[in-house]
Amino acid sequence: MRSFLQQRLARRQVWMGFAFVATLAFGVILGTLLTSNQAEAQPTTTFTGSTALMFHFVKPASASDYEGVLQKLSAALQASPNEETDRQAQARGWKVYRAGADFTGQGAIPFMWLIDPVIPGANYAASTIMNEAFPDEIEALFETYNSSFTDGAVKQLPVNLELVADF
Repeated sequence: MRSFLQQRLARRQVWMGFAFVATLAFGVILGTLLTSNQAEAQPTTTFTGSTALMFHFVKPASASDYEGVLQKLSAALQASPNEETDRQAQARGWKVYRAGADFTGQGAIPFMWLIDPVIPGANYAASTIMNEAFPDEIEALFETYNSSFTDGAVKQLPVNLELVADF
């Protein structure tokens, strides 16, 4: 009797193992067929106000790296000098300032993007803009850009502004 129960248990284990392998193989095949090979969507940064501020909080040791990326961003915005582009229209109203002192309490160097006027619906994501002009360099630029931000909870802070009074 004992060997009969052992044989049933062994068969059950073989069938369970077979079912597990078949399920796993089916999942791998299905995952391969249904998975898109498209790259991740590019980031989007849009503003809803007529003017915008974007604060970037940068590590002091990475400030020159961040400023180097800003130079590439500027070149990307001006990439088509012979014809007016939306990117060039964005560039006309886009200025970047560096604060003289840390006001975050996290030892950061605050940089402020002042965008006036905002181009409605335009994407101001730096990595997307640089990817358009420098697709072969974007991985290194993106890594440098992202690693320059502080480790604090707030790395970027967008602020949409509407004019209330003009004196």
